[in-house]
Amino acid sequence: MAPRRRAPAALLLLALFVALTTACARKPTMKLREAHVSGVNVGFPPVVGVMLTSVVDVYNPNSYDVAIRAVRGEITLAGHHKMPVDYRAPGQGVWLPAGATTPVQVPVTVPVQVAFMVLREAAATPTIPFRLVGRADVTATRTFQIEKDDYEVDEEGSISRDQVAAVLGWRM
Repeated sequence: MAPRRRAPAALLLLALFVALTTACARKPTMKLREAHVSGVNVGFPPVVGVMLTSVVDVYNPNSYDVAIRAVRGEITLAGHHKMPVDYRAPGQGVWLPAGATTPVQVPVTVPVQVAFMVLREAAATPTIPFRLVGRADVTATRTFQIEKDDYEVDEEGSISRDQVAAVLGWRM
C-alpha cells in the first residue's frame, strides 16, 4: 500500500517542480501603444484631476497564461511633472493568453493644477511627452497560481495636448 500512495504524491511533486522551474521562464514584453485622456476625476477631499489612461500592449511569449495583478511606479509628464502610479487589477488580475498580445489599461489621475502647468509649457507643441517607470506583479499559470513580482516597466510615449485642453475646457 505504501508504494501506491507515494506514486500520486511523487507525480504531484514532479508536476509542481516542472511548473515552478518553467514558470515565468520568459518575461512578457511591454510596449506603449497609446495614451489618452479619459475624463475628469472628482474625489474627496475636494480634489479634481484629469484621468490619463496609458494603454500598454503586453506580449506573453510563454506557453501558459500569465496575469498582471498590479502596476506601481511613476509617470513623468513633460520631463519633470511626476505622479504616482498604483494600479490594482480587479479580481485575480488581467489574464494574458499564452503566445498573444493583450492591451492593458493603466489609469493615472493628473491633478488639475499640474494639467494646466503642462498645457502652458506645451503651448508650442502638439504633443506632451511622458514616461512610465515602475514594476508589475504577475501570476503564472491559472492552475498553480505562481506569483512573480517586480517585473520592470519603462516606457515612453506622448499624449495630445488638444485632448488635455479639451477636457479642461481650455482653448489654445
